[in-house]
Amino acid sequence: MKLLVVDDERSMAESVRDNLEFEGFAVDSAFGGREAIDRLLKDQYRLIILDVMMPDVDGFEVLSELRRTNIHTPVIFLTARAAEKDKLRGLGLGADDYVVKPFSILELIARVKAILKRTAPGAGIEQLKIGGCIVDFMKSTMRVSGKEQELGRYEADILRLLSSEPGRIFSREEILDQVWGINAFPSNRTVDNYIVTLRRKLEGDPKNPAHLFSVYGRGYKLIP
Repeated sequence: MKLLVVDDERSMAESVRDNLEFEGFAVDSAFGGREAIDRLLKDQYRLIILDVMMPDVDGFEVLSELRRTNIHTPVIFLTARAAEKDKLRGLGLGADDYVVKPFSILELIARVKAILKRTAPGAGIEQLKIGGCIVDFMKSTMRVSGKEQELGRYEADILRLLSSEPGRIFSREEILDQVWGINAFPSNRTVDNYIVTLRRKLEGDPKNPAHLFSVYGRGYKLIP
């Protein structure tokens, strides 16, 4: 789960980056709008913290360029421009939040976490039907043949992620990153063990799954 901090004031960018890394995030820095665009066209990020006033390409232009190229990465503007018209412009361009300098780093981190949670893959899925099972993500339960059983947090999060794009193959590394995050250190084997447990709960014949498939050398996919 990599984030990008963009600010032409190097000390500011590095301070925000260091605090986010202390919270367990992987963070890259860019020190201008053009550098940010170049990075975003090459790499994928979960969230961008973006300064507005930069001498080469300002933050509003950066966000406009991203949206024109169909990059919809969440953005938090971090800027000294406190005027309401600037905030409305930023949000109108598609920013997810607008934080005015000076700011509380703890508040910024809380906003980052809230946006990541809201925009996580599968975050809007409340219920999922898999064969004869009904998974209720709001209660973290699975109903099978009229009987309700609990799902652990990681079991539910894995199912939610896989169900966000049915049929798509998710690598073990991607599952680890999205479900456990960069600040935890489980292994690929951890994912395998959770998949085995999920199959026991939702598959009629866990050894011959009809919904939760392994793709050799690549990862796992879900066919509801």
